[in-house]
Amino acid sequence: MTMPQPQSAICAEGGAFGLFLTLFLADGDTTPVRRVLAALPHMTEALAAQTGEPSLVSSAAIGAACWTRLTGRECPDGLIPFAPLSDGTRKAPATPADLFLHIHSARHDLNLMLACRVMGAFGPRVRVVEEVMGFKHLGNRDLTGFVDGTENPEGQERAEVALVKDGPHAGGSFVSLQRYVHDLPRWEGLSLSDQEAAVGRTKESDEEMEAKPPSAHIARVVIEEDGAELEVLRHSMPYGTTSENGLYFVAYCASPEPFRKMLERMVLSSGDGHHDRLLDFTRPVTGAAFFAPSADWLRALV
Repeated sequence: MTMPQPQSAICAEGGAFGLFLTLFLADGDTTPVRRVLAALPHMTEALAAQTGEPSLVSSAAIGAACWTRLTGRECPDGLIPFAPLSDGTRKAPATPADLFLHIHSARHDLNLMLACRVMGAFGPRVRVVEEVMGFKHLGNRDLTGFVDGTENPEGQERAEVALVKDGPHAGGSFVSLQRYVHDLPRWEGLSLSDQEAAVGRTKESDEEMEAKPPSAHIARVVIEEDGAELEVLRHSMPYGTTSENGLYFVAYCASPEPFRKMLERMVLSSGDGHHDRLLDFTRPVTGAAFFAPSADWLRALV
């Protein structure tokens, strides 16, 4: 059986610009919202064709709290609200939202144009929780100066990691997001060797360090189970202004478990008392979980 078509933003290579919108669903009839969600794949394809920009892609994802009310269908097994984590001064908060809209392309103007069309169609039936514009920085580097997403899946592996393989939600993907705020002055006060020890990779050449501290970011998030490394498909991007900046983290996966296990190893101290050293220089201020159905599933909403 052929897998349903996934939404276009999920497996596509990340564009130079991204737009991330979290939304609350208003009380009342949800039929107009379903119509907009069902039309999103066509709206995206139409604008891409109109402007000659094939890199324009989108995905919409739905949270557990409004799933049944909005769709009238069975909730995907494993879709639950984002569970906050805390260990001492380190916190990964939950900031609930009902819907998540993700747009990326080579052009910021088209991202905004599509988002405005979608929001105009939603009208007063949704309320914006947060809207963030992301961008590629010096190639694929985070604002810390280190390459981000080095081990991200490539080619066909992107679909293998991101998409549910079978069942009523085949072609869909679990979505986890967090917005991180960096303390760049404090980070830039570190020596190069201390920065590299915190990340577990070299800054200039982006090579994984053979001998890295157990608190290095790479040491915390690389997890093997049954001889295989847990993976997520990341669509993270730097964002910011002169007063606040950081990383907008988005992970797509066929299961919510890999991200959850990675986050726990970042925030919570292990038996030897270690945590992710990067969290001494950046902090998550949002956290939410969703499921992005296949494009075919969305189209069938109405």
